[in-house]
Amino acid sequence: MYFIVERFWPGSTESTALAAMGRLRASCERLSRAGVNVRWLGGTFVPSDETLSCRFEGTAHAIRAVHEFAGESFDRILPMVELVGDISEQVDQ
Repeated sequence: MYFIVERFWPGSTESTALAAMGRLRASCERLSRAGVNVRWLGGTFVPSDETLSCRFEGTAHAIRAVHEFAGESFDRILPMVELVGDISEQVDQ
């Protein structure tokens, strides 16, 4: 299952967001090597909204563990659908 994790982060900058994403990605990789079914898919920082959104594949429980292990907080975890490439093919299915 795919999830998006949102963090409203007043005062954040591109460098703090990139550092947080690096810790989350590393945490994901460590937990995955330990047998936890979780995968980092990427992240987006919106400076004008002071928001960091990261995408993962796994369970909500595993994604919470990634954040705890990385020492990063979040505001919410939401199931999502990843649309890539030609979405007309995905809409027709």
